[in-house]
Amino acid sequence: MQAVAFLFSLVCLHFLQDACGHDAQVAKRYTVNLDVEPEKRWVHVAKDYTAFIPELRDALLHYLPKDLLGVAEIVGAALDSYIPQPYAREMKGLSSAFNISLGETVLLNIAYDISAFCTSIVAQTENGTIIHGRNLDYSMASFLRNITVVVDFQSKGKTVYTGTTYVGYVGLLTGQRPNTFTVSLDERNKGAWWMNLIAAVAEGARFTSFLLRDTLAQDGITFSAAVSKLANTPVIAPSYLTVGGVGPNEGAVITRGRTHAVDVWYLNVSDNRWFLVETNYDHWTSPPPSDDRRDPAVAAIKKIGQANISPNELFQVLSVHPVLNNGTTYTTVMSASHPEIYQSWVR
Repeated sequence: MQAVAFLFSLVCLHFLQDACGHDAQVAKRYTVNLDVEPEKRWVHVAKDYTAFIPELRDALLHYLPKDLLGVAEIVGAALDSYIPQPYAREMKGLSSAFNISLGETVLLNIAYDISAFCTSIVAQTENGTIIHGRNLDYSMASFLRNITVVVDFQSKGKTVYTGTTYVGYVGLLTGQRPNTFTVSLDERNKGAWWMNLIAAVAEGARFTSFLLRDTLAQDGITFSAAVSKLANTPVIAPSYLTVGGVGPNEGAVITRGRTHAVDVWYLNVSDNRWFLVETNYDHWTSPPPSDDRRDPAVAAIKKIGQANISPNELFQVLSVHPVLNNGTTYTTVMSASHPEIYQSWVR
């Protein structure tokens, strides 16, 4: 009976845009071919969104710290020294496709680590299925909704991994490797890290969004290996990484410092910890009253209960105010053991 209910939920999930009207429009989906030269991978995507780029550039310059543009221009001038492959070559291709400078392309690719407010939830159903959902919120949401896309990264005609991103951004903040793991990144605000961006990269730190993509692309990786890699690879900024696997209790929230994990918090169904909710605050502290998305999410998922949680119900949790708010750009629901349900909605 649980299997039938779960399958029914998968069907319902594809019709949520009809039930919710304009609040839940399925994001446009593209394929990026990993077998072609990196400079050419995104050209067909960029072509559909060229008209949005001048407005995006103006929006970024308005919302982001003024010092960041100078940092981005320095990185762009020596792109291969600061950005690893294939991402540097993909950025060059986008720079050409959009007819913007490499510095401006770099700005597109570091901007989203600055001011993201997010909610990520990983949960285990009674039959052991792991489901994972997330909202991604930004101050410039009204514009970013226009450039939100789902991308299937393929090699030899087969999807290696899937992610949701903004056009022009080659990293991933949300992704899935079929039958292996899912992952989402939330900001952990620990100061003006971009001021030390060049030094951090020179020391070998990774853009966290590139680390997500590297991990999703790794052949033979497991849930536990993914958690270890995401927890221990030096990155340029603190963050929270929520990871879902394919087996019982394979769910974790990694609280990251720049060099290593501060904490790894796991599902533990025997201890009645069948779900984890992460927003933008350490889970062992209380969120500020001015930005408490955690408690409404926890209350909503507890009301549903483990016996009834499903992809459809998880979407509903992510639609509760203020978990869903004016800054929400998209909602994604995914399950590595059911990769076919991966879906993102523009909110």
